[in-house]
Amino acid sequence: MMARIALRLLPSALLPSALVRSALLRSALKPLACMLSIACVLLSLPGCSSMSAMMFPPGVKLDWESVSLYIDPAANRDFPLAVDVVLVSDEALARKLATMKSQEWFASRDSLRKSHPGELEFDSVELAPGDAMTLPGKRYSGKRVFAALAFADYLSTGDHRARLETLKGRVSMEFGATDFSASASEK
Repeated sequence: MMARIALRLLPSALLPSALVRSALLRSALKPLACMLSIACVLLSLPGCSSMSAMMFPPGVKLDWESVSLYIDPAANRDFPLAVDVVLVSDEALARKLATMKSQEWFASRDSLRKSHPGELEFDSVELAPGDAMTLPGKRYSGKRVFAALAFADYLSTGDHRARLETLKGRVSMEFGATDFSASASEK
């Protein structure tokens, strides 16, 4: 009889310690839940966009191992070809440049750089037909941009522009007789 009573009391004897453990767990999780709630509220407020930007930076993070330029021997009517690799960290400026033709870019690039300091940077090279060049990817990789573009100053009319920000690994640009293309091979 005594053994039956002890067995019946055993589960009820464990009950208070389970309640204590449950209460301790709830009290430990309350500060975490409170902090998460506050963070969600702050991120949703319009005035806290800088906090949101710190936690989730805008733009695309470039991941380029190298940037190779290949100029066809018949490119640009046998004249040297100017090429600019452009990085844009301002969303409105990126939209504007994404529709700009290369002739407009080359005519206005210096004034754009002056009027958008810190939002626009570019590297310029000039290559003769038949030349090739590889730029180190570490110059670009890791930067956050709204757009990465290439412009080529061909003698012929056309856009002569390519978007590059979605490319990863080894970026290659091949400049043909009257236009160019950009592609990438993964690391």
